[in-house]
Amino acid sequence: MISKRLERERPRMVEKKIEFHRIVSLAAFLTETLYAIGAGDRVAGVTDSCDFPDEVKEKPNVSSWFEPDLEKLIALAPDLVVGMETAHQAIRSTLESEGIQVILVNPATVEEALDVILAMGETLRETERTRVCIRHLSGRLARLDAKIKPIPFMERPTVSRVLDIEDDRIIVAGPLSFQYDVISRAGGRNVSGHIKEAYPKVSVERFCRWNPDVVFFCGYDRNFIPRFCANKKWRSLKAVRSGQVYQFDCGLTCRAGPRMVDMVELLYRSIY
Repeated sequence: MISKRLERERPRMVEKKIEFHRIVSLAAFLTETLYAIGAGDRVAGVTDSCDFPDEVKEKPNVSSWFEPDLEKLIALAPDLVVGMETAHQAIRSTLESEGIQVILVNPATVEEALDVILAMGETLRETERTRVCIRHLSGRLARLDAKIKPIPFMERPTVSRVLDIEDDRIIVAGPLSFQYDVISRAGGRNVSGHIKEAYPKVSVERFCRWNPDVVFFCGYDRNFIPRFCANKKWRSLKAVRSGQVYQFDCGLTCRAGPRMVDMVELLYRSIY
């Protein structure tokens, strides 16, 4: 798998061979990718959610990832802006009218996220550093795959990634999201597999019928899990009764960049 990814011919992210010197990243996972492949010195701007690695905090920011300040962005004179298909299509034409190249991505699986890293490295001519990065990440995933493969599918714990709770509706990771795939790669059985959406909303009743063995959230509020487990709505859940309700760093849980492999490994250790 590793060699096939590296050896096959891949399309470039831009048609022309252009040397990019000033890059603005509108997504934290892409900022992390740029640093991981050796292009961190070319990052001219980020958003206020970009916080890794530490050097990023010294970069100019263009406000929020979902609504960047275009005046600030253009003033940074980038020759390339990287962002998300799901969030930044609306500003593409404005940026391109200023002569700025735009690359938008939307990796929906762990493998697609690795392909984005590889394609980004090739586009930015950071091929060797990128290939080292890909070999390292793919090797870790392969070692984890070897541990999970012997476990019969129906003996794997059922898992749900909960993104938010809104009154009587719960937002969970569905099959069109990379977070869903993270669960599969960590040896879990997703409870939401039949809903062909990225982040579907389901009722409390439906979630309780799923009754997952493991539930995890992201965030930093240390009191959140105790509050959740004490709520009478959730006391009967298997995950609550067994103590397998977790809260992980948003930087790992929500980003389809190089640290997603950290998340896969962390989730594996947690559920097994």
